Amino acid sequence: TLVAQIARTMALIVPARSKLFATRSERTKKISEGTYKKVSTASFLSFAAPVLTLVLGKLAAFGVMTHVAASLPGETSLAAHQIVLSLFFFVSPFLEVLSQTAQAFLPQFYIARREESAVSPTDAAALEKEAATLSRRLMGLGLTLAAVVVAVASSVPAFFPGLLTNDAMVGRSLKPLAVPLALGSLLTAPVAVAEGVLLARRELNFLAGTYILSTAVFPFFLFGIKKAKGPVSHVWVGFALFQLFRASCFTGRIWLGPLLGKVFTRKGKKNSGKAKMA
Repeated sequence: TLVAQIARTMALIVPARSKLFATRSERTKKISEGTYKKVSTASFLSFAAPVLTLVLGKLAAFGVMTHVAASLPGETSLAAHQIVLSLFFFVSPFLEVLSQTAQAFLPQFYIARREESAVSPTDAAALEKEAATLSRRLMGLGLTLAAVVVAVASSVPAFFPGLLTNDAMVGRSLKPLAVPLALGSLLTAPVAVAEGVLLARRELNFLAGTYILSTAVFPFFLFGIKKAKGPVSHVWVGFALFQLFRASCFTGRIWLGPLLGKVFTRKGKKNSGKAKMA
């Protein structure tokens, strides 16, 4: 893993330097043309702080889950949890790449919203429509990909626990975790895609607020399991509910709001038309 990370870093250094760092002559030319935009500390922090909140929220959730699993009675609870967590980390990269795709390709469409003077209202509407189409396609691709990868990952604890453990007791402890693992992993698809779309739209405060709220509430649920000395499967049921909450918030922000807006706009037009006829 270390060698792979070093090789990837070395491969990215040259294109990163050419793309991200302008020479002094290039900066002077851009300044004279008025096209050079200096990134201020405030503008950097306005983007970095919410994104850091997202990362810390994810780490905190997994950290508390592992702590609670380690505190539960039974010799196999923590071992089963760690195996299922590894399977989730196997699924996650397949879906995170769709989030990165949204962050890479969607901002060019949403720039019309932030810089209305750059394009005409007609072009801005067309860009918004293209962004919505691409977002829907990414969501469909994410759900399809998740269904395939999750089926593979969840089949291991359900039917082939011997692939990951030689301990029969741990193998038996894995089977009840198959369904909550599948649900939590499947819900990661809308979370990842919608998170990428919201990052592209720079709705950072909403993302950060959702993560802060969910990360603040989730531990109370887990500590309740710890206090009741429940089975480790309840920890992963809690994770599935955690993902369901985030998926509902993110997808609702992107698609439910505009849909309700269209519905109420149509009703308003119908009511105004009836009033005119009367």
